[in-house]
Amino acid sequence: MEVRKIGDQLRTLRKAKNLTTQQLADRINISQSYISRFENNRAIPDIDMLDRILKALDTTLSTFFSEDFKDMPDDLVQLIDTIKTLSPEARIKLNNFLMIMKEETR
Repeated sequence: MEVRKIGDQLRTLRKAKNLTTQQLADRINISQSYISRFENNRAIPDIDMLDRILKALDTTLSTFFSEDFKDMPDDLVQLIDTIKTLSPEARIKLNNFLMIMKEETR
């Protein structure tokens, strides 16, 4: 399996937040083209810039560089990001629903 590049990971996270490159750029006061260059793997952000971007995307450097995240499909990244926004009660309901779905697929 090919390891996802930093730019691809950034794009996945941004899309999971339903943000445009302009909206993300506005959150950290840089140009949209700068974000685009990162996402298209034409430039690599330095560690301080990457940290700013990840904070704007509500994640951390350690999560971003974890082996689990690197191999995670885009749709799973989006699902996890959505789940993080739910209330504890909604997460319980979702988990119950998913357990039922899992049982039905066996």
